[in-house]
Amino acid sequence: MCCVLSIRYFLPEDGDSEAHPNVFLSPKATHPGAPPTLGQIKDAFPLPGSYHFRFKSPVVPGADREKGAMAVWMDCIDDRQIVATWKGAIITKVTRVSMDDDGYDTDDDFDKHRAS
Repeated sequence: MCCVLSIRYFLPEDGDSEAHPNVFLSPKATHPGAPPTLGQIKDAFPLPGSYHFRFKSPVVPGADREKGAMAVWMDCIDDRQIVATWKGAIITKVTRVSMDDDGYDTDDDFDKHRAS
């Protein structure tokens, strides 16, 4: 992996498909030669709101370059985790959690979180 990559993403609930993805540029990776972390992807994601990311990944690590390789969607929840790649690309299926940037669905959720 080198400096800046394009990240292909789609939101199925918005009618997007993997065959016709949206694209944005990735941030520079924390580790040279490695993909960016989930936190970096979240920070660079072009849409407002809170999202859950799944990254296309080979079933067998490193086998994505083989003919007939099988892929799975890996959930990524740790912002420090380096994201998975598929055939040298970053492909993510994105699910909208909230339209708000704060990650809370309602003011009640925010108040409950603050009180705990």
